[in-house]
Amino acid sequence: MRDNLMKMITLGILGFIALVVVGEYVAMLTAQQLTGEAVGTNPDAIALVQNALVGLIGIIGGYFAGKENK
Repeated sequence: MRDNLMKMITLGILGFIALVVVGEYVAMLTAQQLTGEAVGTNPDAIALVQNALVGLIGIIGGYFAGKENK
């Protein structure tokens, strides 16, 4: 059961990260089409994705470290 919970947490966080990345690029492409100018990605969205990935690595690392101590 614990393995299933870990898989659900991991997939949920990865899904959230994918949603943020896709949403950011859709917003960027929409802005480019409306203005006709090159629009960069939002640095806050990129920082959010980076922090989420670091957190996901920490969660998975903690899970495996705790699993080996049993």
